Amino acid sequence: MSGRAVALAAAAVAVFFAVTLVTLTHVISNSASGCAIAAPRPSLPASLRALGGFDQSFDATNPNALAQVGQNAAAVVSPNLDGAIPLQPVKVAAAAAGQPAAVVVPLAARDSAGNGTRLVGLVSFYVGCGGRAYFGSVANIAAQGSGAPVTFPAVGESTAAAQLATSTPRLIYNSSPFTPEWRNAQSGATIPAGE
Repeated sequence: MSGRAVALAAAAVAVFFAVTLVTLTHVISNSASGCAIAAPRPSLPASLRALGGFDQSFDATNPNALAQVGQNAAAVVSPNLDGAIPLQPVKVAAAAAGQPAAVVVPLAARDSAGNGTRLVGLVSFYVGCGGRAYFGSVANIAAQGSGAPVTFPAVGESTAAAQLATSTPRLIYNSSPFTPEWRNAQSGATIPAGE
């Protein structure tokens, strides 16, 4: 075997061990931090896929940035939500272990009667390891007509606290962040947050 072949083989082995070490370090650090939940990668509608930029992760700790991304996504997916005003994002915990947490951005529009704003849309993000949020979906609340909720969640935290006899109710979701429920962590009792 020539010296050059030996050097190439040694370099290949060194690269292999370096990649393995970096991968193991990443896995160990995620395990050590208790993070074993990966957010699902976005399944984007064609309109967002064509526009680009919505398949990346976003900083879940930056509510202003998430609100802006949510507003932009909603305007593309449902053109009648163009111009909607993003409200403060709402954190929604996962009901089951192994399920990612979520953040929901409520969208409002000015009431034509001049009575303030009304809820017109919701945008979800799923949060995985490292506090990274991935686009979930858009719900056009305005299309529901007069039966649509006026806030998100429709049942506020103080009302939930009184009904569940706890000072710290948790907002959780089972199948969709758009239909969460409030839970008393001590008793396990729940009430719908969307009614």
